[in-house]
Amino acid sequence: MTPRTLARNSIRTHTPDRTHTRTFPGVAAGVSDARHWLEGLLRAATDPHVPEPVVDTAALLLSEAASNAVRHTASGSRPGGCFTVHLHTAADALTVEIEDDGAAATVPTLAVPGDDAESGRGLVLIDTFADAWGVRSAGGVYYTLTRSESPAVVQP
Repeated sequence: MTPRTLARNSIRTHTPDRTHTRTFPGVAAGVSDARHWLEGLLRAATDPHVPEPVVDTAALLLSEAASNAVRHTASGSRPGGCFTVHLHTAADALTVEIEDDGAAATVPTLAVPGDDAESGRGLVLIDTFADAWGVRSAGGVYYTLTRSESPAVVQP
């Protein structure tokens, strides 16, 4: 068997990690645009395929985290504010980082809102559905989802 034949017949066992990054304006429409961008990337992934429930969960959690960036940081409070989304994909998981413009009065902290509260559920959803999550030292949050066929998922 020649090297060319061997290469053509070999089975790919490792998918290289990939990173996609895009910056969005710190307004409500930017959150929607970020969600659609992420959904498009994940639905187009074929090596390996990302199950639809994982796409839905990733998009929901991005909406929550980006909304928090716009609402609670300079991303949404100063003219020209923005947030940046980093999607890191690997064969078995994906991580989404939402980088904000900083200047928040507090660090994102998980708290359970009251039954009548109109907001405050974003990090609760992230904590519930992500396999891991945390606060970025430079501002913002990240979360990781495995690419399993049956994650705990909420349909938006």
